Amino acid sequence: MHGIDTNHCVEIFMIHSRPLDLITMGRTIVDVYGDQVGARLEDVSSFSRYVGGCPANIAIGTARLGLRVGLITRVGDDHNGRFLRESLEREGVDTRHVVPDSQRLTAVAFLGIRNKDSFPLLHYRENCADMAIAPGDYTEEYIGSAHALLVSGSHLTTDAATANIGSAVERAKARGTKVIFDIDYRPVFWGLVSRDGGESRYVDSSRATEATRRFMSRFDLVVGTEEEIHIAGGDIDTIKALKAIRRLTAAPIVLKRGAAGCVVFPGDIPSRVEDGVVGPGFPVEVFNVVGAGDGFLSGFLSGWLRDMPWAECCRRGNATGALVVSRHGCSPASPTTQELDWFLREGQNDHALHRSEYLAYLHRTTTRRPRPSTVFVMAADHVAPFEGLPCAQGRSIAGLKRLVAEVALRMARQRPEVGVLFDDEAGEDALHRIGADIAWVGRKIERTGPAPLRFQDDLPAAVHLAHWPRHHIVKCLVPLDDEESRTLQEERLRELYAATSMYGMELLLELVHPDTVQDARAAERRIRSIQALGVKPDWWKLPAFSDTSAWDAIEQAICNDNPMCRGILLLGGGRSPEELAKAIAATSGRPLVRGFAVGRTLFMAPATAWLAGKMEDDAFEQSLVAGFEALVAAWNSNGGEGEARHACAAAGIVQEERA
Repeated sequence: MHGIDTNHCVEIFMIHSRPLDLITMGRTIVDVYGDQVGARLEDVSSFSRYVGGCPANIAIGTARLGLRVGLITRVGDDHNGRFLRESLEREGVDTRHVVPDSQRLTAVAFLGIRNKDSFPLLHYRENCADMAIAPGDYTEEYIGSAHALLVSGSHLTTDAATANIGSAVERAKARGTKVIFDIDYRPVFWGLVSRDGGESRYVDSSRATEATRRFMSRFDLVVGTEEEIHIAGGDIDTIKALKAIRRLTAAPIVLKRGAAGCVVFPGDIPSRVEDGVVGPGFPVEVFNVVGAGDGFLSGFLSGWLRDMPWAECCRRGNATGALVVSRHGCSPASPTTQELDWFLREGQNDHALHRSEYLAYLHRTTTRRPRPSTVFVMAADHVAPFEGLPCAQGRSIAGLKRLVAEVALRMARQRPEVGVLFDDEAGEDALHRIGADIAWVGRKIERTGPAPLRFQDDLPAAVHLAHWPRHHIVKCLVPLDDEESRTLQEERLRELYAATSMYGMELLLELVHPDTVQDARAAERRIRSIQALGVKPDWWKLPAFSDTSAWDAIEQAICNDNPMCRGILLLGGGRSPEELAKAIAATSGRPLVRGFAVGRTLFMAPATAWLAGKMEDDAFEQSLVAGFEALVAAWNSNGGEGEARHACAAAGIVQEERA
């Protein structure tokens, strides 16, 4: 091939054919964030737990922006370590080299938001798991499976961790994997400030400067704040520090400048910072500055790893950083591709991002935990139908629901689409038995009765949800209102939606109607009016209406105001098993219908016999499983097994034109 560098062609092919875009390595901790804003850390009374640590934050941030990402680290073989691994896996990060360490605990950091400029930060890292990463924890082949490897300066504080970085860098260079260096200078890690001085960002240290420079010649991209550039360059004059780094490496240098944006220096260092490739920042109201740098780098790399021009890399990095500072936490604040695209397209003029209802909706719905796209739910949240039934000695409604839970757990091992729905009263033990072993767990919050809507024990929704596991799906049957009850009911629906959004929980709203043309149209009108309140549930639970044209209108109503809705589950409505199977078969092919949530139709008869002592556990299970499988077969008979991440988009249903 005359005139073509064949070695370069092979290298290009290897890079773009690799299974991973990025591997990050290093600090992976639990961030324990104070919920109260404006308080000293001493005064914070409740906390939220998140994935933390620069490499872990960037792994999540880049994964949310569509990159294929892996993480190399160690976590304690403990509850916090398992929390980190499971959280990373839900984000799509490859965790094959997240190694559990039985000799060390997972590191923890307590953080507060005192004000927009001050964030108390307390690290617990003595002999922690991630500092023990060793070359034996990963292979050269794994490093070579990625386009780039990111290492950070926080792991240059001990000889062993430094040696590990050196090994990883050399393995990367041997495989043609680019190496990114995030300087990540924290004086507290070097013992330069008191242990409660975690928010300190710069203390001059020749030891830190020497360590930061150790592998500089091997890097392909160097990234740091002005303070970090000063420590790496050994000078508090930014241009002099940049020139000192340039003498050590030809790698492009990215200078993060906070609200001012960033500057890239691809080649020679100019006499003024402003003469580099300047990426202006986006003016936004700051809620939390912690994590801005990791957010920036995630956005920047989402461009750099796709060979975008420097200006676009800067633009994406600055936009991602702006989105992150508008939220609580570091990794959970990371935006998705949909959010970033929206911001760059039309959100730049909204400086109060933390008050944007649409952005909050987009963030919540695009960062939800994975769920089965088709769901078959055993709905055991009823209490009233069982209360008048005779109970033999040793039999109870709570015992019945525990038995349903056991059956569901056994079925879920073979059918991951099996879900359950229980109440807080007789179903509490069943919920505890299920734990997180089933992917779809719904929980009733409403108090059964006429409008206006009331919650259990007449307590506010937020009081209940404060004590519920976050993976529970909040189910609420919305009673039919009238003029007298409508205002209060709408207020409570808004309250419920605000509470589920605040706690990051999914919401299912149920509407019960007879199967008539008029009632199907009434359900559509109710959906429109509820969503017009700004209440946008993740799921709707609706009757299996026979009217095909009504379904068209219902699906359009949902997608018009709630395009990220996961879909509709069909309820049984007290139909006979044969009637319900026929209705499910006729409806399962609908684009937004994702499964069913059926209770009394499945187990009212066997439950009555079991409670009376006329049926044993095994016979009850056989009856329940047979009825359940019949409904699944009815669903599958009409091609109801398709998958969709967001039902409206998958169905091709577009929003109606607005006047």
